[in-house]
Amino acid sequence: MTRNVAERGVALPLVLFTILVLAILIAAGSAALGSVRRVNAYVEAAESTRITVAGGYADVILKQMRSDSLAGRYGYVLRSHGVSTQRALSGTLQAERTVSEYTVWTPGTMQVLGGWTSITGLHKSGGSAMGSGMDQCGKQGAVAGVAVPTNPGYTQSGGGVAPRGNPPVKNVAATSTQMADSLKIDWAGLSSGTAVTPDITIPPGSWPSFSDPNYWPTILVNGNFYLPGSGQGTLIVTGSLTISGTITWNGIVLVGDNLTSNGTNGVNGATITGLNVKLGALLNQGDIANGVKSFNYNSCYVAKALGRWGQLVGYTNAWVDNWPTY
Repeated sequence: MTRNVAERGVALPLVLFTILVLAILIAAGSAALGSVRRVNAYVEAAESTRITVAGGYADVILKQMRSDSLAGRYGYVLRSHGVSTQRALSGTLQAERTVSEYTVWTPGTMQVLGGWTSITGLHKSGGSAMGSGMDQCGKQGAVAGVAVPTNPGYTQSGGGVAPRGNPPVKNVAATSTQMADSLKIDWAGLSSGTAVTPDITIPPGSWPSFSDPNYWPTILVNGNFYLPGSGQGTLIVTGSLTISGTITWNGIVLVGDNLTSNGTNGVNGATITGLNVKLGALLNQGDIANGVKSFNYNSCYVAKALGRWGQLVGYTNAWVDNWPTY
C-alpha cells in the first residue's frame, strides 16, 4: 500500500498536540483540587481542647461540617479521643477509644407571651400608654400587650385599656401557680447562674457603662435592684426590680419578685415578672406601672439578648464509637 505525500509527518504533530491538551487538563484539575482543599479547610474549621481526668485524658475536637448562614444552620461533628494513662502490664498498649456525634448549633429561644408577662398580676395607674405586643421589628406575629393570670389579673385606674396587642390583655391561666407552671423557663437554673453563665454578677460585680452598642451582656443581680440606667442585654433579678425616670432597656428582663415602674420608661424586647412563683414563693399582686410606659415586644432585641444562649444539640441516632483516627 502506498502513502500519499500529504499524509507524511502527521502522526508526530498529533501526538504532541494530544500531550499538550492532557498537560493543560491535568494542570487545571490540580488547580481545582487545590481550591477545593482550601475551601474545605476553611469551611471545616476546628477547635480542640484536652480534658484531664483521673487516670487519663480526652482530646475533644469540634469540627464544622456545614455552614448555611442563610438558613442559620451550622453542623458540626464532635469527636472525643480518650486515653487511659493508668499503669498496665509491661508490653501492653495504653487503652484508647474514640467516639463521635453529629450535632447542630441551636440558637437560644424564649417563650414570649406578651410585652409584659406578669405571673402575679399587674396594676396600671391611669390610661396613658402602656406598650404593645406588636413586634417592633416586624419579623414575628403579635403577642399580647400584657399577659397575666385571671386572678390576680390586670387592673387599671382611669381611662381605656392602656396595653396594645393581640389581645391587649391575655389571661394565661386561672391562678399564678398555674401560669408559672405553664411558662417554659428554667428559672431555677437562671436565677442561680447555672443554666447560663452570666457576664456580670451583682454583687460583687458593678454596673457596666454600655458605651459599646454591640455589648449585650447577661447580668445576674442577687436580691432587690434599682435599675441605675439604660442598657441592653439580659437582666436577671432574683428579687424585686424598680425602674424610675427616663430609662430604656433593650432586650430581656426577668424578675423573681415584683417590678415597679415609675416615670416614662420601659423595656423593648420582653419582660417577665413574678418568676419566683415557679420556685414555690407566694407573691401578692405587686407589679405596678405608674405614668407613661413603653413595655413593648421586640423579637430582634430578644434574639440579640439570647445570642449567647445557643448550644450544640446532638442529632438522633448520630452517635458512633468507631470513628477513624489518623
